[in-house]
Amino acid sequence: MHQIETPLKLRTPVDLARELDGQVIETTLDTARWTLPGGQNCVFVLLAGAGTVATHGETAPLQAPNLIWIPASQRAELMLQAGARGAWLSISDIALGQIALPGNIAEDLRRFAARPQLGTRIERNVAARLATLFALMSEELRFNASGSQDMVRHQLAIVAILLWRTSDLAPSTARPAPRTIVSNFLTMVDQQMRSHWTVAHYARYLGVSVDRLTSAVQRATGQTPLALIHARLYAEARQMIENSGLQIAEISAHLGFDDPAYFSRFFKRLGGKSPRQFRQEAALGQVRDGGSYAAWP
Repeated sequence: MHQIETPLKLRTPVDLARELDGQVIETTLDTARWTLPGGQNCVFVLLAGAGTVATHGETAPLQAPNLIWIPASQRAELMLQAGARGAWLSISDIALGQIALPGNIAEDLRRFAARPQLGTRIERNVAARLATLFALMSEELRFNASGSQDMVRHQLAIVAILLWRTSDLAPSTARPAPRTIVSNFLTMVDQQMRSHWTVAHYARYLGVSVDRLTSAVQRATGQTPLALIHARLYAEARQMIENSGLQIAEISAHLGFDDPAYFSRFFKRLGGKSPRQFRQEAALGQVRDGGSYAAWP
């Protein structure tokens, strides 16, 4: 029997139109150069032709079909010869954090994103799929039709998986060990708690069943996944109420609650005091150290 999950209200997601940009580069008539100034991650797919990419004093030749990845922390110079075609996508670290992926892929991609990829040979059909996705995302964000943001989030996940497949990080097909499941679950809770995912949502993106996730978490921590999610939210709320000058409604919104009254009931149910009572007692120095939920299990 599964524990009934208390529904939680969703926060307003990040505006991806501010965090993404992309373009398809049609056939160049002459040698063309671009400077990637850093500040955002950049992925470039060379569909046809040749060129070079240079970063940190290292220059690499490019011959289609090819893939380049430049982390946000680095600058790069891209040169394409006449007749070259390609497509690029710039994506902020904030947008990368919005991509929901199974734990093993997410961990591999964090390592992939931290280092430049200067000319990785890829299959021609993969290059074409990536270029099409870049164009589709740019078009969706430009016209901003109903559901565009959600569509782009799903397309970003597909792009991320395609990048993962092209990397030199060997995909893991083995059944994840309980310790790995719990570690990935706790990491994802930190990343997604403000989105108020259900336990089934976490299990799906970790690539395990709800029963397997529940069993692994309970054996490791003595608590259910839902209890840990709520405890983590409560810990964050408690820290903000005690240490920030934000209004209760502002803290509620920051933690993904659309209704401050619902947030107050959630906080009181876990801690026995309303957010306002807790703040008043904290200000008077009457909050005891024992029994704090602030420690992550």
